[in-house]
Amino acid sequence: MISLESKGKTIYTIAEGKLDEEDYKELIPFLERKVDFNNNINWYFEMKNFKGWSPKAIWEDLRLDVECDGQLNKIAMVGNKKWENWVSKLMKPFSDAKIKYFDIEEKRKAQQWIES
Repeated sequence: MISLESKGKTIYTIAEGKLDEEDYKELIPFLERKVDFNNNINWYFEMKNFKGWSPKAIWEDLRLDVECDGQLNKIAMVGNKKWENWVSKLMKPFSDAKIKYFDIEEKRKAQQWIES
């Protein structure tokens, strides 16, 4: 399940459980609309009880990274598992955005960073 919110040039996403193709059918148009009106958007991506992606969702995620490349300024990845930190490091070569991982206890710090 995914929840989406927008505030200025920042997108807030909370991903719970396992992301699937249906989540990306909601996420991709949301991001595309945001990118159409703003260059250099910021993205706060919080993973709550996150269980990863379905195989189709992984493909959609990679496609999204390529399509939004150059339009994302900063990405804050917030989670509580070592593999989530690893995923944020894995994303870096696919994006020009500044990507930082924050533990869930640093949620407020991540929000301040993404909004600055």
